Amino acid sequence: MLKKLSRRDRIALGIGLGAAALFLLLNFGLLPLLDQLHASPEAIQQSEVELRREKRLVADAQLENARLSAARDHLKALEAGLLESPSPSLANAEWQRLVSQLADSKGIAIGSSEFLRVQDLGSGYSLVLGRLQLFCRLDQLVDFLATLAAFPKLLTVTGLTVFSSQGDAQRRLTVQLTLGAAIRTVKPAKPDETAAPH
Repeated sequence: MLKKLSRRDRIALGIGLGAAALFLLLNFGLLPLLDQLHASPEAIQQSEVELRREKRLVADAQLENARLSAARDHLKALEAGLLESPSPSLANAEWQRLVSQLADSKGIAIGSSEFLRVQDLGSGYSLVLGRLQLFCRLDQLVDFLATLAAFPKLLTVTGLTVFSSQGDAQRRLTVQLTLGAAIRTVKPAKPDETAAPH
């Protein structure tokens, strides 16, 4: 193919190829090498400092993301202990049902139960408070309280009064128990709702 070209065309092609080769050599070989040779030690140190700072920022961001993920998992585990009812009145019925089932399983008789109030705990959580009257022996009461402490739902004893019954052959006690049950009063925001608008 080159033989078909005239001598003049071959010379022009050779000059063009030489010019292209020279351009590539200068652009990708010689000029970057000259830039590196002319770079001052201060500029190199500054670049290293900036590189280290950027790497540290990336590492800190990854650590913060890991901490945030761990905090979310911990919060989710804690909130598993909240009552499932969305309102205080339903939550009151829910904790009464749970405590009634627990008392029955321990052979404890419930005399009465009443709703007292809702106490705001802040940050979207509340404590539903109520009072129970129980009739049981001392060993049953201790077993009941121990089971209540290990209960999967967050039930807390905020008041306890014990009276001995005179003349009771079974040595039963009259127990007034004030209980609190934790609920969420504000629905958690979905992750995409908490993200800042773009």
